This record gives sequence, C-alpha cells and structure tokens, in this order.
Amino acid sequence: MHIPGPRIAVIGAGWAGLTCARLLQDRGIAVRLFEATRQLGGRARGLDIDLNGDILKLDNGQHLVIGAYRCLRGLLARYSNEQHHTFRPPDFMIRELVRNKAQSRFPRLAAPPHLSSSAAQHERRMFMGQATWVQGIQAGFTRQAMASLEPGRTLALGLAQLSWLAGARAMPFQSLIELAMLLRRAYRHPPRASCSLDEWLDGLRLRQALVRRWVDALCESALNCPSDQACALRFTTVLNEAMANPQLDASHWMHQRCDLGELLALPLARGRPESKHDPQFGPLDIRRGARVLSMASKPVFQHVEQSAGSWWLKLAGQETLDGPYEHIVLALEPQRALALTQQSLAYAASTPHRHRAIQQGLERLQDDLRALPKPLGILTRWLCLPKPTEAAQVKPQLLLRDRGPAAWLFPNQRDVVDGAQQASKASRTAGLVISAQHDAIEARRQADEIQRQFGIQAIDYKDIYEHHAATPSRFGLHWPPFNRFSDQGIWLAGDWIADGSQDMLPACLESALRSATACATALGARFQDAHSASSA
Repeated sequence: MHIPGPRIAVIGAGWAGLTCARLLQDRGIAVRLFEATRQLGGRARGLDIDLNGDILKLDNGQHLVIGAYRCLRGLLARYSNEQHHTFRPPDFMIRELVRNKAQSRFPRLAAPPHLSSSAAQHERRMFMGQATWVQGIQAGFTRQAMASLEPGRTLALGLAQLSWLAGARAMPFQSLIELAMLLRRAYRHPPRASCSLDEWLDGLRLRQALVRRWVDALCESALNCPSDQACALRFTTVLNEAMANPQLDASHWMHQRCDLGELLALPLARGRPESKHDPQFGPLDIRRGARVLSMASKPVFQHVEQSAGSWWLKLAGQETLDGPYEHIVLALEPQRALALTQQSLAYAASTPHRHRAIQQGLERLQDDLRALPKPLGILTRWLCLPKPTEAAQVKPQLLLRDRGPAAWLFPNQRDVVDGAQQASKASRTAGLVISAQHDAIEARRQADEIQRQFGIQAIDYKDIYEHHAATPSRFGLHWPPFNRFSDQGIWLAGDWIADGSQDMLPACLESALRSATACATALGARFQDAHSASSA
C-alpha cells in the first residue's frame, strides 16, 4: 500500500540516506530526501577526473568492500546491476622498506636506484592471499558452520585463518607465527571497548616489527585512527570479519566495474527498473541543491497551519517552511549534523513557539555530537602511470615504511571498459591512499615522499582529499544509537551510528548501511503499528 504525501524527511543523500529512504519507500511510506549538493553518494561517489588529458570515471576515494559486509551485499543483490561487481579472493603485495641490518638474513631485492647507499635501506616484497587448497577444505565445513554446529564452526574458523597463513609468500616464518597468534587471540579473547589497540598489543608481546607495522597500517586504513588512540575491540572485529569468518567468501574483495555512484547510489535513487511506473518502487523524491538550514517543531508563520508534534524545515533560498513531517532522519556526517542542530536551537530560541521536549532532545543531540572526535582526512592520489601495469604489478600493494604513515596502492582493475583505447587508459591508473591524516598539505607531502621512496613514477596525478572521511574509532567511545531521539521524531543514520547489534564496526560503508537499515526497519514497524491501530 502506498501512502501519498511525504511523511518522513531524510536529510543527506549519501549511502545511508539513500538506503533509508529507499527501504522506507519500498514499504509504502512516502519519503522526501534533501541533498545540499547536486551529486548523490556523499563520501562514496563517482567523479569525472582529468588525467593526462583524458576524462576518466573514478571514485572520490578507494573504499575496500569485503564479502563479510552482509548488508551491502544484500543491497547490491536487490538494487544493483550484478554485472557491475564481483567478489574475488584477496591477493596483494606487501612492500616493506627495511633499515634494520639485523633483518639482512632474509632474502632481499636490490636497493632501488633512488635510494642512496648511506641510507642502508632496501625493499622487501612479500605477498598475502588465501591458499585455494585450504579454502577447498573449508568449503566442506561451511554448511556445518552455518547450521550452528560448534565443531564444524570451530574448524571452519581455523581453516579461514590457516588459509591466510598458507597463502602468504616470502614472509619471514617468525612473522607468520606472530600473525597466527594475533588472529587466534582476536577471536578467542576479544578486548574490551575501553582498551586501546596499543594496550592490547602490549599484552601479546609482538617482537616482529613487520607484524606491528602491518597492524598499524591496517588500523590507519580501517579505523582511520592511530594505534595509541584506536579501539582494540573494533580492530579485532575487523580481523575476525576479514580473516576468521566461517563464511567462505567473507575475506573476498569486491572488484568494481563502474564508479561508486553507478554501483549503488544511483540504483537506490532510481528504484527497480521493472517497477519504474510504480510509485512505491519507482524513483525517490530527491531535492538536490536543497540545503536545510534548520529544523523547527512548529511553524512561525501565521499562514501555515499549526501541527503539534510535526517537523518543519527551513531551506536556503526559500521563505516558507517545508513540511510538516512526522519524522526526520539525519543522515549527515557528524560535523554537518552538529551545525544543523546548533542552527535549529538558535532558530527555536528566536521564535515564540517552543516545544520544551523537542528543545531538550536537540540539546542532548548537540552534546552527543560534540563528544565525537573530529574526523581525520584521507588522501587518494589518482596516478596516471607511464605505461599499462604489467601482470606482476597488478596486485594491490601495501607500502610499509620504517616511519611515517603507510599507504595502499590500488591499480585500476575494472574488467568492463568501452573499447581497447579505454582499456588502455584504465590499466594506466592507480590510486595511492593515505589514511588518518590531519592536514591536506602534509598528506600530499607524504604522498610525494612515498612515491619517491618506492619508485612510483607517474606522468600526471589528481589529489582527492576528504577532510571528513570517517570518524576515528577511538577506544572508550560508543556510537550514538540510531533511535536515541526517536521520541522527539529524530532518527540517525550514518557510519558513526550504532545499529543496535553487538558488532563494533569502525566507520565504513557497511556500518552506514546497517544503521540506515535498522532505522528504516524501526520506522516501518512504527508506521505499520499505527496503521493497524487506526484500522482497528
């Protein structure tokens, strides 16, 4: 059943806002979506990027998606084109710059010509992936694991970890032993949410510098946070989902065949192609370029009908208020949500009509938002390489240094391109990603230094720096629940929102979609209960 007229306003058309609006509309609840910019997708969107005179369809940054992201995979299966993505076993290279002479007994490559001999520095190359023969054994126990048979599940978990260790190549044996200990401890003895990653690692007494640097790099990229501030529980959740999951393809990486906007953001906005004439499953009601200045519980203009308990929105460039709405979903990053909340409180203070409960709810929301740490930035440097990448260099690369931030190099591996000329252009692009950055200028300097140290040459590049990429997952910090302010008609969705489950995910696409799904489910149930009561 379709209910005419928008009853819910969703502010923010990122992946969380689009998902929440789409799931609500699919339930027959009319929604209106407000987006301050002209582009959909928020911090995970496609861009037209000029590299060496060619306009390429790339993303605003590299977003690693693994098979364990069940919510994202469900949305892709329901709304996306199945030809636009595929999941494959991970296989990446670790390039480590080594200065310690005590490690010279391990096999090494010749020192790159750009490094001076006085630096006593060489590069060691190792590989991480999954052993296919172990995965074959694991597949035989996956059905038992999914049937909740504890012996089968335990064996499947052990095989998932063994698959990574058996698939590692050219890595020191001592490092593999410590990595195995790390994975076992992460699953059997997860730390407290109040424990920092450094504190948890100190208890393991890691001696191999390689493992510690690998952990720091994973912490920076997954939690967008340095290890001395990072939440150990969220870090072990990442390890368990990616490397110790009984689901056979949980560790697989998603390979895109289109940009992020075309992958999911636009399909969510368009609805199902076969139902485009059905308003329930058709396109979303999206107001692009509509910046919401403030939220009001009651209108202040006399010619607008008063409606107790309804929400109204003040939009930039619009004299009259937009509304009323029974509920508002804030699907914004914390800084923008805080600014909107502060403007709403100031607007309410200047009006003769005040709803005390609503005002108290906004004040508590303001306090919660102020308590969140400021997001750190992520730099993605899209490189145009001198020639198409050779087969040995196609693997994603983790670049480890003895000091300074680590980086990921993701060669463009899209399978579907238009024509041989476009294929050649796509194979010449790669994204250099540096996470947990405080300053854009310093991030660019670090990118220059990493290119120099690892001998990565490029004939052109384009830097995309997201200042508010992801809220750091600090220890002792809990995300606000999606329904914390539901009594005031305000709901929350985003990668910094808790979905009500026991998972302690860091800020990522999956956490954003889980909170949006939980929000849409709870709102849908509320409308259904109200409809049942009115029918009775």
